[in-house]
Amino acid sequence: MPLSDVEIAEKLVGSWKVNETSAHGVSSSGMVSILGDGSVRCNAKYVRGERELAINYTASWQVENGVLIETIKTTSDSNLLAVGFVTRDKVMSLDDQELIFETEIGNKITRERIK
Repeated sequence: MPLSDVEIAEKLVGSWKVNETSAHGVSSSGMVSILGDGSVRCNAKYVRGERELAINYTASWQVENGVLIETIKTTSDSNLLAVGFVTRDKVMSLDDQELIFETEIGNKITRERIK
């Protein structure tokens, strides 16, 4: 039985490790903290070959119909991620250790819980 929006929201609260490599060879690392007050803090680094880009952002979040919706509030690089940008990620699986979601363009991403 799928989790309710309330259950998803309760389980999402915590810190999650960012550790992916895209099909284009861009690797990302860092941490996303999803807080119980409806805010998000993220510090991440993207690397492709010799190029490295760090980004920090804050956002608000909510869960609607199994979808995690984040709205960017502040960003260290508005060319990469604009204030007001909204992401909608479908939560596929979520437990105490792992979050699996699908982005709007169909990428499946797995995040491990740090704490």
